[in-house]
Amino acid sequence: MKLAYAFSALLSLGLIGPVSYANQHINSAETITVVDDAGHPVSGATVLLGYDVNNPFPGNSITTDIKGVSNLPADWKAALPVTVAAPGFIATTIPTAMPGSMTVQISKQEGQLELEVKGDATDYGRLISDGKVDFGLVIPAISRQAMLSFDLSMVLSPKVDNISIAGKSFDIPSNVSLPKQSENYLFIPVDFDKPGYRVYMRDPGQYDVFALHGQFPLSKVVDDIRAGKSMFEVINYFNFLGGGSKTVDVQGNVATDLAVNQITFPAQVNVMAPTLPANQVMISLAAFEQNGRLMPTDLKRLTSGQTLNLKTVNSSPPTVLSVLLTNTTTVTPQYVRSIFKPLNIIESYLELNAVQPKATQDFSQLSFALLPGTGGVAPQFISLIDKPVINGQIISVKPPVVPAGLVEAGTYMVYSEIETITVGKLTNERRTRLWQIFNNTWISQEELPKMTFATKPDRKYRWEVMFLARPSTFVGASRTSTLVDLNGVTHVTRNAV
Repeated sequence: MKLAYAFSALLSLGLIGPVSYANQHINSAETITVVDDAGHPVSGATVLLGYDVNNPFPGNSITTDIKGVSNLPADWKAALPVTVAAPGFIATTIPTAMPGSMTVQISKQEGQLELEVKGDATDYGRLISDGKVDFGLVIPAISRQAMLSFDLSMVLSPKVDNISIAGKSFDIPSNVSLPKQSENYLFIPVDFDKPGYRVYMRDPGQYDVFALHGQFPLSKVVDDIRAGKSMFEVINYFNFLGGGSKTVDVQGNVATDLAVNQITFPAQVNVMAPTLPANQVMISLAAFEQNGRLMPTDLKRLTSGQTLNLKTVNSSPPTVLSVLLTNTTTVTPQYVRSIFKPLNIIESYLELNAVQPKATQDFSQLSFALLPGTGGVAPQFISLIDKPVINGQIISVKPPVVPAGLVEAGTYMVYSEIETITVGKLTNERRTRLWQIFNNTWISQEELPKMTFATKPDRKYRWEVMFLARPSTFVGASRTSTLVDLNGVTHVTRNAV
Protein backbone atom coordinates (compact mmCIF):
# COMPACT_ATOMS: atom_id res chain seq x y z
CA MET A 1 0.00 0.00 0.00
CA LYS A 2 2.88 2.36 0.84
CA LEU A 3 4.47 1.75 -2.58
CA ALA A 4 1.15 2.34 -4.34
CA TYR A 5 0.71 5.58 -2.47
CA ALA A 6 4.23 6.72 -3.41
CA PHE A 7 3.66 6.15 -7.11
CA SER A 8 0.21 7.74 -6.90
CA ALA A 9 1.76 10.88 -5.38
CA LEU A 10 4.48 11.03 -8.03
CA LEU A 11 1.89 10.63 -10.75
CA SER A 12 -0.24 13.43 -9.31
CA LEU A 13 2.75 15.76 -9.27
CA GLY A 14 3.61 15.07 -12.87
CA LEU A 15 7.09 13.84 -11.87
CA ILE A 16 6.50 10.50 -13.56
CA GLY A 17 4.00 9.46 -16.15
CA PRO A 18 1.71 6.47 -16.21
CA VAL A 19 3.35 3.20 -15.21
CA SER A 20 2.26 -0.11 -16.72
CA TYR A 21 3.34 -3.47 -15.37
CA ALA A 22 2.98 -5.72 -18.40
CA ASN A 23 5.18 -8.36 -16.81
CA GLN A 24 5.99 -8.72 -13.12
CA HIS A 25 9.09 -10.76 -14.02
CA ILE A 26 12.17 -8.67 -14.80
CA ASN A 27 13.43 -9.14 -18.35
CA SER A 28 14.88 -7.06 -21.17
CA ALA A 29 11.42 -6.51 -22.68
CA GLU A 30 10.63 -4.03 -19.92
CA THR A 31 11.41 -0.43 -20.84
CA ILE A 32 11.76 3.07 -19.55
CA THR A 33 10.36 5.93 -21.63
CA VAL A 34 11.52 9.52 -21.11
CA VAL A 35 9.26 12.40 -22.22
CA ASP A 36 9.25 16.19 -21.82
CA ASP A 37 6.50 18.34 -20.27
CA ALA A 38 4.49 18.13 -23.51
CA GLY A 39 4.77 14.34 -23.67
CA HIS A 40 7.29 14.34 -26.53
CA PRO A 41 10.04 11.68 -26.42
CA VAL A 42 13.48 12.73 -25.22
CA SER A 43 16.21 10.91 -27.14
CA GLY A 44 19.74 10.56 -25.79
CA ALA A 45 18.62 10.79 -22.15
CA THR A 46 20.87 9.00 -19.67
CA VAL A 47 19.12 6.83 -17.09
CA LEU A 48 21.00 5.76 -13.95
CA LEU A 49 19.52 2.93 -11.87
CA GLY A 50 21.17 3.20 -8.44
CA TYR A 51 23.69 5.51 -6.82
CA ASP A 52 26.64 5.32 -9.24
CA VAL A 53 27.65 3.79 -12.56
CA ASN A 54 28.00 -0.02 -12.18
CA ASN A 55 26.61 0.18 -8.65
CA PRO A 56 24.72 -1.94 -7.61
CA PHE A 57 25.25 -3.92 -10.83
CA PRO A 58 27.12 -3.52 -14.14
CA GLY A 59 25.19 -1.92 -17.00
CA ASN A 60 22.93 0.17 -14.73
CA SER A 61 23.46 3.29 -16.88
CA ILE A 62 21.43 3.23 -20.10
CA THR A 63 20.50 5.70 -22.88
CA THR A 64 17.17 6.31 -24.59
CA ASP A 65 16.78 5.92 -28.37
CA ILE A 66 15.13 8.30 -30.86
CA LYS A 67 11.73 7.30 -29.45
CA GLY A 68 12.84 8.16 -25.91
CA VAL A 69 12.85 4.46 -24.96
CA SER A 70 15.48 2.13 -23.50
CA ASN A 71 15.28 -1.50 -22.39
CA LEU A 72 15.73 -2.02 -18.66
CA PRO A 73 18.55 -4.36 -17.57
CA ALA A 74 17.48 -7.75 -16.29
CA ASP A 75 19.70 -7.30 -13.20
CA TRP A 76 17.37 -4.62 -11.78
CA LYS A 77 15.53 -6.65 -9.15
CA ALA A 78 14.99 -4.37 -6.16
CA ALA A 79 13.93 -0.81 -5.30
CA LEU A 80 16.49 1.78 -6.46
CA PRO A 81 16.67 5.49 -7.17
CA VAL A 82 16.16 6.30 -10.85
CA THR A 83 17.88 9.43 -12.18
CA VAL A 84 17.20 10.78 -15.67
CA ALA A 85 19.38 13.48 -17.28
CA ALA A 86 19.45 15.02 -20.76
CA PRO A 87 21.08 18.17 -22.21
CA GLY A 88 18.84 21.21 -21.68
CA PHE A 89 16.67 19.44 -19.09
CA ILE A 90 16.61 19.40 -15.30
CA ALA A 91 18.06 16.11 -14.08
CA THR A 92 15.30 14.34 -12.17
CA THR A 93 15.62 11.67 -9.48
CA ILE A 94 12.86 9.36 -8.30
CA PRO A 95 14.32 8.29 -4.93
CA THR A 96 12.58 4.90 -4.77
CA ALA A 97 11.37 3.04 -7.86
CA MET A 98 10.53 -0.63 -8.24
CA PRO A 99 11.60 -2.66 -11.28
CA GLY A 100 9.16 -2.54 -14.17
CA SER A 101 8.26 -0.54 -17.27
CA MET A 102 7.70 3.14 -16.58
CA THR A 103 7.52 6.58 -18.15
CA VAL A 104 9.48 9.45 -16.59
CA GLN A 105 8.68 13.07 -17.40
CA ILE A 106 11.47 15.64 -17.18
CA SER A 107 11.26 19.44 -17.42
CA LYS A 108 13.34 21.83 -19.47
CA GLN A 109 15.85 24.03 -17.71
CA GLU A 110 15.34 27.76 -17.62
CA GLY A 111 16.58 29.19 -20.91
CA GLN A 112 19.74 31.27 -21.18
CA LEU A 113 18.24 33.88 -23.52
CA GLU A 114 17.43 37.48 -22.67
CA LEU A 115 14.38 38.25 -24.75
CA GLU A 116 13.49 41.87 -24.14
CA VAL A 117 9.95 43.19 -23.87
CA LYS A 118 9.98 46.97 -23.70
CA GLY A 119 7.76 49.99 -24.24
CA ASP A 120 6.04 52.75 -22.33
CA ALA A 121 3.58 52.43 -19.48
CA THR A 122 0.79 54.78 -20.56
CA ASP A 123 -2.56 56.31 -19.60
CA TYR A 124 -1.76 57.50 -16.09
CA GLY A 125 -4.21 60.34 -16.55
CA ARG A 126 -3.54 63.95 -15.63
CA LEU A 127 -0.76 64.10 -13.04
CA ILE A 128 -0.63 67.02 -10.65
CA SER A 129 1.93 68.09 -8.06
CA ASP A 130 0.37 66.62 -4.92
CA GLY A 131 3.34 65.26 -2.99
CA LYS A 132 2.82 61.77 -4.41
CA VAL A 133 5.04 60.14 -7.02
CA ASP A 134 3.09 58.15 -9.64
CA PHE A 135 4.87 55.06 -10.93
CA GLY A 136 4.30 51.95 -12.99
CA LEU A 137 5.58 48.48 -12.07
CA VAL A 138 5.63 45.99 -14.95
CA ILE A 139 5.67 42.31 -13.93
CA PRO A 140 5.22 39.14 -16.01
CA ALA A 141 2.38 37.12 -14.45
CA ILE A 142 3.64 34.61 -11.89
CA SER A 143 3.01 30.87 -12.13
CA ARG A 144 2.21 28.89 -9.00
CA GLN A 145 5.31 26.73 -9.51
CA ALA A 146 7.49 29.85 -9.73
CA MET A 147 6.38 30.69 -6.20
CA LEU A 148 8.72 27.94 -4.98
CA SER A 149 11.68 30.16 -5.92
CA PHE A 150 10.15 33.43 -4.72
CA ASP A 151 12.66 36.25 -4.37
CA LEU A 152 12.96 39.96 -5.01
CA SER A 153 13.64 39.49 -8.75
CA MET A 154 9.97 38.54 -9.22
CA VAL A 155 9.05 42.13 -8.34
CA LEU A 156 12.09 44.23 -9.23
CA SER A 157 14.10 43.61 -12.41
CA PRO A 158 17.82 42.82 -11.99
CA LYS A 159 18.40 45.18 -14.94
CA VAL A 160 18.53 48.93 -14.39
CA ASP A 161 17.85 52.06 -16.42
CA ASN A 162 19.86 55.20 -15.87
CA ILE A 163 17.87 58.42 -15.53
CA SER A 164 18.80 61.99 -14.77
CA ILE A 165 17.32 63.70 -11.71
CA ALA A 166 18.44 67.16 -10.63
CA GLY A 167 21.30 66.97 -13.10
CA LYS A 168 22.75 63.70 -11.77
CA SER A 169 22.45 60.09 -12.94
CA PHE A 170 20.38 57.56 -11.04
CA ASP A 171 19.88 53.80 -11.54
CA ILE A 172 16.39 52.34 -11.07
CA PRO A 173 15.03 48.85 -11.91
CA SER A 174 14.23 48.59 -15.61
CA ASN A 175 10.65 47.41 -14.97
CA VAL A 176 9.76 50.63 -13.12
CA SER A 177 8.11 53.43 -15.10
CA LEU A 178 8.08 57.04 -13.87
CA PRO A 179 5.80 59.20 -16.01
CA LYS A 180 6.68 62.86 -16.48
CA GLN A 181 5.86 64.74 -13.27
CA SER A 182 7.29 67.17 -10.75
CA GLU A 183 7.09 66.89 -6.95
CA ASN A 184 8.71 68.76 -4.08
CA TYR A 185 10.96 67.53 -1.29
CA LEU A 186 11.97 70.09 1.36
CA PHE A 187 10.51 72.76 -0.96
CA ILE A 188 12.91 71.73 -3.74
CA PRO A 189 11.29 70.61 -7.05
CA VAL A 190 12.19 67.09 -8.17
CA ASP A 191 11.41 66.16 -11.79
CA PHE A 192 10.73 62.63 -13.02
CA ASP A 193 10.48 61.54 -16.65
CA LYS A 194 11.06 57.84 -17.38
CA PRO A 195 7.89 56.41 -18.95
CA GLY A 196 9.64 53.36 -20.44
CA TYR A 197 9.97 49.86 -18.98
CA ARG A 198 12.01 46.77 -19.84
CA VAL A 199 11.40 43.17 -18.73
CA TYR A 200 13.19 40.00 -19.84
CA MET A 201 12.10 36.45 -20.65
CA ARG A 202 14.43 33.45 -20.70
CA ASP A 203 12.39 31.32 -23.09
CA PRO A 204 10.24 32.03 -26.16
CA GLY A 205 6.50 31.76 -25.64
CA GLN A 206 3.36 33.65 -24.75
CA TYR A 207 3.43 35.75 -21.59
CA ASP A 208 0.83 37.79 -19.75
CA VAL A 209 2.54 41.05 -18.81
CA PHE A 210 0.89 43.20 -16.14
CA ALA A 211 1.49 46.91 -15.46
CA LEU A 212 0.54 48.22 -12.01
CA HIS A 213 -0.16 51.92 -11.40
CA GLY A 214 0.86 53.06 -7.94
CA GLN A 215 1.67 56.15 -5.90
CA PHE A 216 3.88 56.84 -2.91
CA PRO A 217 4.32 60.00 -0.79
CA LEU A 218 7.82 61.24 -1.60
CA SER A 219 8.56 62.97 1.71
CA LYS A 220 7.37 60.12 3.93
CA VAL A 221 9.29 57.44 2.03
CA VAL A 222 12.51 59.47 1.97
CA ASP A 223 12.21 60.37 5.66
CA ASP A 224 11.62 56.75 6.71
CA ILE A 225 14.54 55.45 4.69
CA ARG A 226 16.65 58.23 6.18
CA ALA A 227 15.61 56.92 9.61
CA GLY A 228 16.98 53.48 8.75
CA LYS A 229 13.88 51.64 7.56
CA SER A 230 14.22 49.08 4.79
CA MET A 231 12.48 49.27 1.43
CA PHE A 232 10.12 46.56 2.67
CA GLU A 233 9.23 48.64 5.70
CA VAL A 234 7.99 51.49 3.50
CA ILE A 235 5.93 49.43 1.04
CA ASN A 236 2.79 50.12 3.09
CA TYR A 237 2.99 53.72 1.82
CA PHE A 238 2.53 52.39 -1.72
CA ASN A 239 -1.04 52.84 -2.90
CA PHE A 240 -1.90 50.74 -5.95
CA LEU A 241 -4.67 52.30 -8.04
CA GLY A 242 -5.13 49.93 -10.97
CA GLY A 243 -3.37 48.25 -13.83
CA GLY A 244 -3.51 46.73 -17.25
CA SER A 245 -2.36 43.50 -18.89
CA LYS A 246 -1.46 42.29 -22.33
CA THR A 247 -0.65 38.84 -23.73
CA VAL A 248 2.65 39.15 -25.57
CA ASP A 249 4.03 36.56 -28.01
CA VAL A 250 7.76 36.59 -27.28
CA GLN A 251 9.82 34.92 -30.00
CA GLY A 252 12.47 37.65 -29.99
CA ASN A 253 12.75 41.19 -28.70
CA VAL A 254 9.30 42.85 -28.57
CA ALA A 255 8.21 46.49 -28.28
CA THR A 256 4.74 47.11 -26.87
CA ASP A 257 3.11 49.79 -24.72
CA LEU A 258 1.01 48.90 -21.67
CA ALA A 259 -1.93 50.96 -20.43
CA VAL A 260 -2.16 51.16 -16.64
CA ASN A 261 -5.85 52.14 -16.52
CA GLN A 262 -7.63 49.04 -17.88
CA ILE A 263 -8.81 47.82 -14.49
CA THR A 264 -9.22 49.31 -11.01
CA PHE A 265 -9.02 47.69 -7.59
CA PRO A 266 -12.33 48.56 -5.90
CA ALA A 267 -12.48 45.49 -3.64
CA GLN A 268 -10.44 44.57 -0.58
CA VAL A 269 -9.24 41.37 1.05
CA ASN A 270 -8.57 41.40 4.78
CA VAL A 271 -5.27 39.84 5.88
CA MET A 272 -4.28 39.20 9.51
CA ALA A 273 -0.77 38.22 10.56
CA PRO A 274 -0.28 35.54 13.24
CA THR A 275 1.72 36.16 16.41
CA LEU A 276 5.34 36.43 15.25
CA PRO A 277 8.74 36.72 16.97
CA ALA A 278 10.24 40.20 16.97
CA ASN A 279 12.79 39.30 14.29
CA GLN A 280 10.22 37.99 11.79
CA VAL A 281 7.93 39.82 9.39
CA MET A 282 5.14 38.85 7.00
CA ILE A 283 4.74 40.20 3.48
CA SER A 284 1.40 39.58 1.76
CA LEU A 285 0.67 39.90 -1.96
CA ALA A 286 -2.90 39.99 -3.24
CA ALA A 287 -3.48 38.73 -6.78
CA PHE A 288 -6.10 37.43 -9.17
CA GLU A 289 -5.69 34.50 -11.52
CA GLN A 290 -5.68 34.85 -15.31
CA ASN A 291 -4.74 32.07 -17.75
CA GLY A 292 -3.48 29.97 -14.85
CA ARG A 293 -1.09 32.67 -13.61
CA LEU A 294 -1.26 35.26 -10.85
CA MET A 295 -1.58 39.00 -11.50
CA PRO A 296 -0.59 41.08 -8.43
CA THR A 297 -2.85 43.88 -7.19
CA ASP A 298 -1.33 44.91 -3.85
CA LEU A 299 1.66 44.28 -1.59
CA LYS A 300 1.88 45.00 2.13
CA ARG A 301 4.14 44.30 5.11
CA LEU A 302 2.55 43.09 8.36
CA THR A 303 4.04 42.74 11.82
CA SER A 304 2.88 40.39 14.59
CA GLY A 305 -0.90 40.33 14.94
CA GLN A 306 -1.42 43.22 12.50
CA THR A 307 -4.49 43.37 10.25
CA LEU A 308 -4.52 45.19 6.91
CA ASN A 309 -6.75 45.39 3.84
CA LEU A 310 -5.16 44.63 0.45
CA LYS A 311 -6.72 45.92 -2.75
CA THR A 312 -8.07 43.50 -5.34
CA VAL A 313 -10.47 43.25 -8.27
CA ASN A 314 -14.21 42.55 -8.27
CA SER A 315 -14.15 40.33 -11.34
CA SER A 316 -12.18 37.38 -9.96
CA PRO A 317 -11.76 35.70 -6.54
CA PRO A 318 -8.59 36.95 -4.85
CA THR A 319 -5.58 34.82 -4.01
CA VAL A 320 -3.19 35.87 -1.24
CA LEU A 321 0.49 34.87 -1.08
CA SER A 322 1.84 35.49 2.42
CA VAL A 323 5.58 35.12 3.00
CA LEU A 324 7.27 34.78 6.40
CA LEU A 325 10.79 36.23 6.46
CA THR A 326 13.56 36.89 8.98
CA ASN A 327 15.47 40.18 9.03
CA THR A 328 19.10 39.09 9.04
CA THR A 329 21.42 41.63 7.42
CA THR A 330 22.08 45.35 7.39
CA VAL A 331 23.23 47.86 4.81
CA THR A 332 25.52 50.71 5.82
CA PRO A 333 24.24 54.29 6.14
CA GLN A 334 26.51 55.21 3.24
CA TYR A 335 24.46 52.98 0.97
CA VAL A 336 21.24 54.56 2.20
CA ARG A 337 22.62 57.98 1.31
CA SER A 338 23.74 56.73 -2.11
CA ILE A 339 20.16 55.74 -2.97
CA PHE A 340 19.24 59.43 -2.93
CA LYS A 341 22.62 60.76 -4.09
CA PRO A 342 21.15 62.25 -7.31
CA LEU A 343 18.98 64.57 -5.22
CA ASN A 344 21.45 67.19 -3.99
CA ILE A 345 19.27 68.52 -1.20
CA ILE A 346 18.34 65.04 0.06
CA GLU A 347 21.95 63.87 -0.02
CA SER A 348 23.06 66.91 1.96
CA TYR A 349 20.24 66.45 4.45
CA LEU A 350 21.21 62.81 5.01
CA GLU A 351 24.85 63.76 5.50
CA LEU A 352 23.84 66.19 8.25
CA ASN A 353 21.58 63.77 10.09
CA ALA A 354 22.24 60.45 11.76
CA VAL A 355 21.22 57.51 9.55
CA GLN A 356 20.71 54.12 11.12
CA PRO A 357 21.70 50.85 9.36
CA LYS A 358 18.94 49.58 7.10
CA ALA A 359 17.43 46.11 7.62
CA THR A 360 16.98 43.83 4.64
CA GLN A 361 15.39 40.43 4.06
CA ASP A 362 17.03 37.07 3.34
CA PHE A 363 15.03 35.17 0.71
CA SER A 364 16.86 31.84 1.18
CA GLN A 365 15.01 31.05 4.37
CA LEU A 366 11.28 31.64 4.16
CA SER A 367 7.90 30.06 4.62
CA PHE A 368 4.85 30.89 2.52
CA ALA A 369 1.15 30.20 2.36
CA LEU A 370 -0.81 30.54 -0.90
CA LEU A 371 -4.48 30.75 0.03
CA PRO A 372 -7.83 31.80 -1.45
CA GLY A 373 -8.66 35.27 -0.21
CA THR A 374 -12.45 35.14 -0.27
CA GLY A 375 -13.70 36.09 3.18
CA GLY A 376 -10.25 37.19 4.36
CA VAL A 377 -7.00 35.40 5.19
CA ALA A 378 -5.30 34.63 8.51
CA PRO A 379 -2.35 32.49 7.37
CA GLN A 380 -0.55 30.06 9.62
CA PHE A 381 2.94 29.06 8.52
CA ILE A 382 5.07 25.99 8.60
CA SER A 383 7.95 27.07 10.86
CA LEU A 384 11.21 28.27 9.33
CA ILE A 385 13.85 25.55 8.97
CA ASP A 386 17.63 25.50 9.39
CA LYS A 387 19.93 25.29 6.41
CA PRO A 388 20.45 21.78 5.00
CA VAL A 389 23.78 20.10 5.74
CA ILE A 390 25.78 18.43 2.94
CA ASN A 391 28.09 15.59 3.94
CA GLY A 392 29.46 13.74 0.91
CA GLN A 393 26.44 12.30 -0.89
CA ILE A 394 24.09 12.87 2.05
CA ILE A 395 21.77 15.87 2.45
CA SER A 396 20.40 16.22 5.97
CA VAL A 397 17.77 18.67 7.20
CA LYS A 398 15.50 18.76 10.25
CA PRO A 399 11.83 18.62 9.22
CA PRO A 400 9.44 21.02 10.97
CA VAL A 401 6.35 20.01 12.91
CA VAL A 402 3.28 19.61 10.69
CA PRO A 403 0.85 22.41 11.64
CA ALA A 404 -2.68 21.48 12.65
CA GLY A 405 -5.02 21.22 9.67
CA LEU A 406 -2.22 20.39 7.20
CA VAL A 407 -0.77 17.13 5.90
CA GLU A 408 2.62 16.41 4.36
CA ALA A 409 2.69 16.78 0.58
CA GLY A 410 6.36 16.04 -0.03
CA THR A 411 9.98 17.09 0.23
CA TYR A 412 11.35 18.91 -2.80
CA MET A 413 15.12 19.34 -3.28
CA VAL A 414 16.64 21.47 -6.02
CA TYR A 415 20.28 21.98 -7.03
CA SER A 416 20.74 25.23 -8.98
CA GLU A 417 23.38 27.39 -10.59
CA ILE A 418 23.21 30.98 -9.34
CA GLU A 419 24.49 33.86 -11.43
CA THR A 420 24.96 37.10 -9.50
CA ILE A 421 24.04 40.11 -11.62
CA THR A 422 25.25 43.53 -10.51
CA VAL A 423 24.25 46.57 -12.52
CA GLY A 424 24.99 49.96 -11.03
CA LYS A 425 24.14 49.77 -7.32
CA LEU A 426 21.64 46.91 -7.68
CA THR A 427 22.50 43.24 -7.22
CA ASN A 428 20.21 40.35 -8.10
CA GLU A 429 20.40 36.69 -9.03
CA ARG A 430 19.49 34.49 -11.98
CA ARG A 431 18.72 30.88 -11.06
CA THR A 432 19.02 27.86 -13.38
CA ARG A 433 17.85 24.54 -11.99
CA LEU A 434 20.18 21.62 -12.69
CA TRP A 435 18.79 18.76 -10.61
CA GLN A 436 15.60 18.07 -8.65
CA ILE A 437 14.45 15.33 -6.30
CA PHE A 438 10.96 14.78 -4.94
CA ASN A 439 9.85 12.57 -2.06
CA ASN A 440 6.16 12.17 -1.32
CA THR A 441 6.75 12.51 2.45
CA TRP A 442 8.82 14.78 4.67
CA ILE A 443 12.28 13.30 5.10
CA SER A 444 15.29 14.22 7.22
CA GLN A 445 17.96 12.71 4.97
CA GLU A 446 18.51 11.88 1.30
CA GLU A 447 21.37 9.88 -0.21
CA LEU A 448 22.22 11.43 -3.57
CA PRO A 449 23.19 9.41 -6.63
CA LYS A 450 26.59 10.52 -7.93
CA MET A 451 26.05 13.19 -10.57
CA THR A 452 28.58 15.48 -12.25
CA PHE A 453 27.73 18.98 -13.45
CA ALA A 454 30.09 21.38 -15.19
CA THR A 455 30.67 24.34 -12.87
CA LYS A 456 31.77 27.88 -13.61
CA PRO A 457 34.15 29.81 -11.36
CA ASP A 458 32.02 32.97 -11.44
CA ARG A 459 28.83 31.18 -10.34
CA LYS A 460 27.47 29.91 -7.04
CA TYR A 461 25.75 26.55 -6.64
CA ARG A 462 22.87 26.09 -4.24
CA TRP A 463 20.90 23.24 -2.72
CA GLU A 464 17.40 24.23 -1.66
CA VAL A 465 15.21 21.99 0.48
CA MET A 466 11.47 22.61 0.67
CA PHE A 467 8.84 20.91 2.79
CA LEU A 468 5.42 21.05 1.13
CA ALA A 469 2.00 20.71 2.76
CA ARG A 470 -1.65 20.90 1.82
CA PRO A 471 -4.88 21.17 3.82
CA SER A 472 -6.06 17.90 5.31
CA THR A 473 -9.47 18.71 3.81
CA PHE A 474 -8.14 19.21 0.26
CA VAL A 475 -10.29 17.53 -2.37
CA GLY A 476 -9.71 18.01 -6.08
CA ALA A 477 -7.95 16.82 -9.17
CA SER A 478 -4.23 17.58 -9.26
CA ARG A 479 -2.57 19.33 -12.17
CA THR A 480 -0.03 17.21 -13.97
CA SER A 481 1.32 20.02 -16.16
CA THR A 482 3.66 21.26 -13.44
CA LEU A 483 6.36 19.41 -11.56
CA VAL A 484 4.99 20.38 -8.17
CA ASP A 485 1.22 20.69 -8.01
CA LEU A 486 0.62 23.99 -6.25
CA ASN A 487 -3.08 23.61 -7.01
CA GLY A 488 -3.11 21.36 -3.97
CA VAL A 489 0.06 22.47 -2.16
CA THR A 490 -0.68 25.61 -0.14
CA HIS A 491 2.21 25.80 2.36
CA VAL A 492 5.96 25.65 1.80
CA THR A 493 8.97 26.27 4.03
CA ARG A 494 12.46 26.36 2.55
CA ASN A 495 16.11 27.02 3.22
CA ALA A 496 19.27 26.71 1.17
CA VAL A 497 23.00 26.16 1.40
